[in-house]
Amino acid sequence: MNVGPAQWQLPMALLTIALLFGIAMWAWRRVAGRRDAERRIAAARVRSGHVPLEIPTVRGAVATGSGDSVPDTLPEWFIQGKGEHAVVDETPRIRLRYLDSHDRKHECVLQVEHLDVQKKTVLGHGDLPGDVRKIPLHRITSARIADSGQRFNVDTWLDAVRVARRRRGQL
Repeated sequence: MNVGPAQWQLPMALLTIALLFGIAMWAWRRVAGRRDAERRIAAARVRSGHVPLEIPTVRGAVATGSGDSVPDTLPEWFIQGKGEHAVVDETPRIRLRYLDSHDRKHECVLQVEHLDVQKKTVLGHGDLPGDVRKIPLHRITSARIADSGQRFNVDTWLDAVRVARRRRGQL
């Protein structure tokens, strides 16, 4: 029985393909793990009070529930300053793409009137008179700030609004 290099070509090719596939899977899992960690860190920062640049904000003073005292979570440079910084805008004008209850795609510009944190719905009105919409957040496929066109994550915005209301004592 003569075993030559021609008989080993197919097994070596399969072994090489399996090795390359294993390396690709390892790299994919590593990149996915890193992205997941970055996402979890960003979500934790929002829950601790950080206002990221990609959510709608307004300039204003912090409204505290206890009058003159300032929250102890504010940095010293802010307490000594004028007291204006970026505050989460709870009623922005946004361009939404969403699915209705019949799974049809819709797009509208919505002036948000109320964000219900518990029910996770947004209530607002469109440009036309009487155009009031109540949209569940899980049905929104994309959201942009209407003025600038900048994308933002609705879930991050919900967490930031929840933190802002908690700091004001409204939640």
